[in-house]
Parts: sequence; C-alpha cells; structure tokens
Amino acid sequence: MKDPKILREKSKARLLARYCAAAKKKNFIPSSADLTKLGFNCDKVRRLFGGYEGLKAAAKAHAPEAFENIVDESLFTPKAFEKIQKKAAGFHRYVVSTAVEGCKVHTGFLSAIDNHNKRRKAMTLVLPSIDPAANVPFHLDPKLSEAAIVSDDLALNDNLFISSIKMSAKHIDPVTGLARIGQRNGSFIYASPKQRLKMTPTSNMRLPHALMTTGALTRADYDTRRFMSKRTAYIADNDHVMGAIIVEVEDDTLFHYRQVQAEKSGAFIDLGIMYMPDGSTKQVRPEALVLGDWHSGETDEEASSAFISSAADSVIQTTKPRRLIIHDGFNGKSISHHEIDNVILRAKHAANNKLDLRDELETYAKELEFMASFDFIEEVVIVKSNHDEFLDRYLAQGRYVEDAHNHRLALSLAAAMIDGTNPVEAYMKLRGMKNAAKFTWLKRDEDYSIARVELGAHGDKGANGARGSLQSTEKAYGNSVSGHSHTPEILRGAWQVGTCSLLKLDYNQGPSSWMHTSCLVYGNGSRQLINVINGRWRRKA
Repeated sequence: MKDPKILREKSKARLLARYCAAAKKKNFIPSSADLTKLGFNCDKVRRLFGGYEGLKAAAKAHAPEAFENIVDESLFTPKAFEKIQKKAAGFHRYVVSTAVEGCKVHTGFLSAIDNHNKRRKAMTLVLPSIDPAANVPFHLDPKLSEAAIVSDDLALNDNLFISSIKMSAKHIDPVTGLARIGQRNGSFIYASPKQRLKMTPTSNMRLPHALMTTGALTRADYDTRRFMSKRTAYIADNDHVMGAIIVEVEDDTLFHYRQVQAEKSGAFIDLGIMYMPDGSTKQVRPEALVLGDWHSGETDEEASSAFISSAADSVIQTTKPRRLIIHDGFNGKSISHHEIDNVILRAKHAANNKLDLRDELETYAKELEFMASFDFIEEVVIVKSNHDEFLDRYLAQGRYVEDAHNHRLALSLAAAMIDGTNPVEAYMKLRGMKNAAKFTWLKRDEDYSIARVELGAHGDKGANGARGSLQSTEKAYGNSVSGHSHTPEILRGAWQVGTCSLLKLDYNQGPSSWMHTSCLVYGNGSRQLINVINGRWRRKA
C-alpha cells in the first residue's frame, strides 16, 4: 500500500503544476471553475491547501515567474500605494483613466498616452473598475503590470483627489448618490468607462465641486452568458468611451482638467495636438469652439479674454478653431420682461445706462465683429437662444409703444420681425457688419452639426414644448453640445457648456454651479471642456 503522505504530496504537486500553468497561460489567477476543469474540486483544495488563498500563496512560492505579469488585488498593498503616492508627488500633470477587469487594454491608446507623457512630463494613473457579471477572479490586463494602479484615495492637491470608490463598469449613471461626497470633500475623479461630469454647488461665493469619471483605456468587452445580464452588457458596450482625463495641477488649490477620447487607432487630441501611438504628433485645428453663454454687456472680462483675445495664450489663439458657436450672445437686459415690474432694479439700470436698446445691440455688434476678425475664423454661428428672444417678446407684446427711449429703433425692428427676420440679426444688417459673410444666424429648431455632434440647440427647449434639460437634449440629439444652464455637464454623448458671463448676476441667488466653461469640438467627433478659473485655463509649464 502506498504511503498516504506520498500520495498527498504528489497530489499537491500535480495541483500546483496545473494551477501555475493555467495562471501563466491566462495571465490571471485561476477561478474555482477553472480548477474544476483541471480536475480539482473545492474539497480537495481545502484538504490539500486549506482553501484557495492557501493554494495561491503556495503556487506563488512554487513558481513566482508564472505570476509576474498578473495584475490582481494582491498587488494593492499599502506599500505599493505608498510608492505610487511618492511618484505622483513629483508630477504636476496626470492622465487618469479606467481599466475594467477582464478587458484587454487598447495598446494603441496606451502607447499614445505614453507619447503624451514623455512630451508633457505627465504620469498615468489607472483606476480599476469591476464587471459584476464577469465570472472570473478580479484581474487586469497584464500590460498594466508596470502601471500606477490607484487602489486608495489619492490627493492631487487640496481641492482634487482620486477616489478609490468601487464602481461597477455597468453603472448606468455613475454620479448617482455621490453629490454629497463632492459637496463635502471637494472635486474628485473616480473609475468608470463612461465619461460623466456633474457639478455640485458648495456655497454662495465659492466655485462648485466637480464629480467626474474618466473613460477607459481598456476595450469594451461586456459579453456574458448570464441571460439576465445581457441588457446591462448591451448598454455598457454602447456607453463605453475610450478616453481619459488630463489633469494639470497649478498649486495647492488650483487645477485644470480636460477630457480626451481616443480614435480607433488609439490616437487622441489635446488642445489641438494629436498624440499618435507611434510616438509622433500633429497639429489638428478644432472645427469649433462652443463658447459658454456669452451675455453681451455682462461678460466676465477675465473669462472672455481667456477664451477670445489677441493674446498668444488665449484659447482661440492657441487652438485656432475654424468656427465659433455663440449661445445667448445678446443679453436683452435693456428690454427684459423679467424685470419689467421691478421699479427699483430698473432705476439702477437706468442710472448705469443699461436701458438703452441701441447701446446694448451696438456693444454686441462690436463683440461679434471682433470674433470674426481673426483670419483663421471661417464662420461665427449664432444659436437662437432664450435671451435673444427677449427682444422678440418685447416687440411681440408691443411694449415698445410706451417705451419712448427705445421706440424709434423698435419700430424698425418690429417691421423686420413682421417680415420674418430675427430682430437681432435685422439690427446687425441695418448697421452693417465687418466680415458679414462669416455670420450664420440659426433659426429655432435649425440643426447645425459637426462630426455628427449637434451644435444648433441652445438647451432651453425640450421635446414637445417641455422645458429643456440635458437629459431631454440627450434623448433628442444624442451627441451634442448645448448651453443655457451656465453649468458644465457631461451626460454620455450630451455635453453642456457653462457661461462667459459674470458668475453673480441679478437673477441667480443662493448656491451656484455656474462655471466659465467652453467646449472644443474636433473633426473626429472628440470634445474637450475648457474651464477658466481666475483668468487661467491650463498649466503652461
């Protein structure tokens, strides 16, 4: 009779050999189902090694080379995280993206990120995300074995941190339930293969906090044999974005962030420079700069100058977009129906010469002429917006009849409106505009798209006469960039700019989520939101 101890050791050796071979072949820790296929059930594993963890530890000691490329939870140790913290402290620029368990890395995108990092002195931070329907132990693509995988909260400065909150890759809306964390703890970035942005108001005077997810550097692969999971797998495939967030830290409090999305090759564009997987770059002019709501006469000087000025470091001079898209260009303060019954407020406006319609239109005309004066600007598109329609309403209600100050001008504009012309546009034609051929005046409900991104909807009108929202804009148009709310947001393909106006106006009281935010739109359909804070919109060095 054979010695039971010898049989036991042979059985252990056989299991270890098969386990290590499977780990080396698959590049992840074999699951219980894998072991069953190898001929070892859970009872045998328990008898021989005390359980799966005992087997894993014995296997790593037996053949460490079989596990050297495996990226799993065993690497998420305090010591490993401390190493990442120390390395991150030496950088000011980061590329933050998500890796979904069990999904393969897009090697082209990873190479393009490496290209960017070498040129811009940046560090990649990878956030792990889980797929609940993946019937395998947690593991990431072995191509990430040298990557900085963030397993705990990582502060990039006093106002921004990387959150280690565990998120399902199939979460329909990854901001659900997290607003109070952003309100309390500051802006944070967390894992999701979707790109989502939501602002959280924090006080009456301070800027809001941003909750944002990154997009992924792993390919979409949510196929599952679980019948009841196929719906969420289908949605996850549809919403998956090959992308990342570029973060630039200025100091202890100020930071900038921009979204990027990868092409099929993995190449991506940041501020007009395309970073290629082969290590090269090329200049790519944006097709459009969608400005945050303009509000002529109440624009913020620092914000408007950062976006559009002759200065070499303005957004328009740096990226040289072909078009400008204008929302709420005309403010309508001089004839606003919202203030018609507020005698005190109108008295203040009168004292500041803010009730003269001609002056207000003339200020706007000069700003439009300046926008069109740049040689590289081919078109200035004015989106029909609710503030533009303040003038329509003023004329349609006949309020000009008792407005002696504006009566004569209003008569000519009312006649143009009767003939079917936008009265703001009519004034510009009456006075004559420099570079008049560059201006396109959109009508309500007139589509205007670039690279299948709808840019012609202001955002104030929803479907079938309902009030507008980003949710209704997404349902109606899908990929789009709209305005109106003064609050930047990303909801899957529907993006929303902020404002170029002052952040405190007569009509917004209480906590605010307004931001000075515009959007670059490129010919391949990728987009970037650009924020201006204290006149600054990027880190230069």
